[in-house]
Amino acid sequence: MPKLRVHNAADASAAVSNPAFGRVEEALEAIRQRAFELFRQRGGGPGAELDDWLQAEKDLFFIPHAEVSESDEGFRMTIPAPGFDPVDIDVIALPRELLVEAKTEMRLEPTPDCMRAGALESRTLYRRFDLSVPIETDRVTARIDEGSLTIEAPKKLVRRFPVRAAAA
Repeated sequence: MPKLRVHNAADASAAVSNPAFGRVEEALEAIRQRAFELFRQRGGGPGAELDDWLQAEKDLFFIPHAEVSESDEGFRMTIPAPGFDPVDIDVIALPRELLVEAKTEMRLEPTPDCMRAGALESRTLYRRFDLSVPIETDRVTARIDEGSLTIEAPKKLVRRFPVRAAAA
């Protein structure tokens, strides 16, 4: 199974300097702009902002269903990513968030019966996971196998100290 590089950041300020995070920020800005267009198209009334955002994501990106499991040790996400190679995928690990962006481009070869010959076909996959507890960003792993992306994120250990009764 080919392993992927995971960009880890102990905090958001470290992530901002990472080029992969910049691409994710560009994706979020594109979603914001499309959601605003949808908001304006429906007359700008309040109450459907989440619907606008979700539709904007669907309009712009391939957002596959993800299987997410949580154990005492960590999180595991499995995402269908057919047609994507390890070099196409960026996984960004933040203490309470995982971001996945993948982009692939393919030039369609000319054939006598293909009207789109020579065109450049592009697909972008985007997923974001908000986590309930902090993770060990430097221990997050990702791999792709037979079109399925698997990310494993160990939880940050919280040290518990025993409470002693105060002497009377």
